[in-house]
Amino acid sequence: MSSVALRTIILCRPGPWQHWLASRSWQHNNNNVTLYTPVLSVPVIKCWERKLKMTLTLELSVDSSNVESLKSGARKIISHVRPEWKQDELQYKVYTDGITNQLIGVWYNDRNSQLLIRVYGQMTEKFIDRGVEKNNFEILHKAGCGPELHAVFENGLCYGYIVGEPVTPDQIIQVPIWECVANEMATFHRIQVENKEHPILFPKIRRFFSLMPNKFSDPEKQKRLEKSGYTKEGLQKEVEVLADKLESLKCPVVFSHNDILLANVIWNNNKRTVNFIDYEYGGPNFQPFDIANHFNEFAGIDEVDYSRYPNKAFQCKWLRTYLAGYTKRAQEDVLEEEVEKWYVWVNKFALSSHLFWGSWAMVQAEYSTIDFDFLGYGIIRLNEHFAKKDEYLGLKVSC
Repeated sequence: MSSVALRTIILCRPGPWQHWLASRSWQHNNNNVTLYTPVLSVPVIKCWERKLKMTLTLELSVDSSNVESLKSGARKIISHVRPEWKQDELQYKVYTDGITNQLIGVWYNDRNSQLLIRVYGQMTEKFIDRGVEKNNFEILHKAGCGPELHAVFENGLCYGYIVGEPVTPDQIIQVPIWECVANEMATFHRIQVENKEHPILFPKIRRFFSLMPNKFSDPEKQKRLEKSGYTKEGLQKEVEVLADKLESLKCPVVFSHNDILLANVIWNNNKRTVNFIDYEYGGPNFQPFDIANHFNEFAGIDEVDYSRYPNKAFQCKWLRTYLAGYTKRAQEDVLEEEVEKWYVWVNKFALSSHLFWGSWAMVQAEYSTIDFDFLGYGIIRLNEHFAKKDEYLGLKVSC
């Protein structure tokens, strides 16, 4: 999961369109598997055509062990990125909702011009490629879909701010917010990147479970895990079962956010626009995953309630809006058969979302210093996976 922040909004404006109708193949598990064969011509955003300013690289680290040391480190970063800002007049806001990293906003005079300084969570380098995250910032800024990355330092990033507020569980089902989210995700998925790699989904889950301790260093956590009935070996086997089922669907692969939880959806009420934030898990992935993961996040994090998972009627409305935006068609031109197929795909991939964040939480439970019950959250996600497994895998595409 990602840290919560408010940042300067940059509306997503597509560059030159080209129509892309191609079949792409990757070597996966030594088998040539065709993963993307779009039926329709999809307008894409070519994000490498625009030049960017050079990002500063600073040879310093920020101590985030307490608020004062975090502010002190932030001042050092700002002295390089905004040397004209008066150090003794800087203002700060520490954002406390994140459960992966620590985040502080710094501004001078105008709060909306603030810069965000993110300090990486302990041991997150074991499962997050920070070079990829930097590249994701550049890809999205080039495409007009993300804030500027101003600097990288030894244990973090400094980047722009998006004005707005994270959406709430009540807001995410309201018009026009959910429609804006569907269209923004469609725009995101049209971004064309060079050197597209394998879908990251199952390699990431395998990586998370490989980092899960054989036995938690905290005896109480180990007792809780044993009480849940889950074992590392059993969960690793479950990953392979699900991978076999989902990879056989041969779903499209696109550049995906992979973490569109509600805190990463910023709603600007004045402009009536939505922006996604936090790109550390971004990369090529099966297209239905982003949607499925987003629907799972309707349940929340602190007080998880899966009764909030959207019903079929809502999902189908959402998917029709998304598919119209993704293919640049009118909604009435989206066929019922298409919507039904995507409904089946999305709900099957909802299972992989539970395994993704369930495995992630098991790693965080061992290593993170953030005050959050990662183990409890991970068990909740795994429980939901197994509760819905038969129902979702039993869904059939009728067309």
